[in-house]
Amino acid sequence: MKSKVISFLIALIVCQLPCKAQFLDDEKNKEQTIKGLDFLYNQQFDQAKEALNNVKLAYPQHPVKFLLNALELQWQYVPIDKNPEILKKYIAELNKCISAAKVIYKNPKYKKEATFFLLAAHGFIALSNNYQKEYFDAASEAKKAYSFFNEGKKYKNENPEFLFASGLYNFYRVQYPESHPMVKPVVMFFENGNKKLGLQELENSYKKSIFSRTEAALYLVNINIKYESNFKKSLVYSNILHSKYPNNYIFKIKHVESLLLNNEFEEAIKLIEQLKSRKDKVSQLSTLVFEAYKEEHADKNLQGALVNYAKALKIPHDDRYTKEYHGMAYLGMARIFVKQKDLGKAKALYKECLQIAEYQWVVDAAKTELKKIS
Repeated sequence: MKSKVISFLIALIVCQLPCKAQFLDDEKNKEQTIKGLDFLYNQQFDQAKEALNNVKLAYPQHPVKFLLNALELQWQYVPIDKNPEILKKYIAELNKCISAAKVIYKNPKYKKEATFFLLAAHGFIALSNNYQKEYFDAASEAKKAYSFFNEGKKYKNENPEFLFASGLYNFYRVQYPESHPMVKPVVMFFENGNKKLGLQELENSYKKSIFSRTEAALYLVNINIKYESNFKKSLVYSNILHSKYPNNYIFKIKHVESLLLNNEFEEAIKLIEQLKSRKDKVSQLSTLVFEAYKEEHADKNLQGALVNYAKALKIPHDDRYTKEYHGMAYLGMARIFVKQKDLGKAKALYKECLQIAEYQWVVDAAKTELKKIS
């Protein structure tokens, strides 16, 4: 997911800072954090740094400083998983956060907030391991976070910020082993989840929380596309993200995807044109697939679609942001070859699609169509 995106929202954590005062009572630094995170999400990095540095100066020994450092690295160097040097710094900041959180965890007064930082930092590392295809390490790291999750989940009814972590756990506790059967022996010792409840908690997190609204919206976009095939719901949240953070090209890409899957081609085309000016591989690959999808479904220009799908497949995908677009490209090309009566190529492409795709709607379509021509 998004996803996906950032897990276990940093701002969910920072709402409980100790040091000179409880952070929720520290209106100045609370406002600075919200302001800084908004700049960060909108990829206004200089403004974000200025705002968040004030918070770090106010809480110099607190784990929030290191978690904010990690968050800045993650957004400034998208996709961070493809940059080994920056990824190393990112993990180092998360480990510093864990060390600092363990110090304040010993103080009963700050145990609750320390729990959140430990949960967040271990969650970030687990997510990074997942995108590095280190699935056992990801499960192991998640196991470290599990006790902190259990300790913190009792607070979700008194503070809506806790709904975000609870929603993620309930959904992915069921979904992750379904998608990665190899980890089932590890997660079987975790408390059972509930996908329906998880989605409800994420939606309530968006509606009721302050700090976790953006993260909840991003996960709802990704989950509704990838696993639920609920494209109307994904469009609701992608529109929210794009409207509030128009400079964020990752949010723009997810919004274009949602628009296309809802056959909203006119608006999608406008945003595709904006993405074309970007030189990064995430945008380039995404734009080619989006153009091909539009040509295939709206323009009925099958040859143009075939060319763009093929071009997209020549660009190495990123597991976090563009892996599924390779799956969509294989699926689109296979559909076109079926229409052109070249069933041999179609079969091969459907099989390639099934090797890489995790979007449930893509997998279902490829299986169904492959069965028809086999």
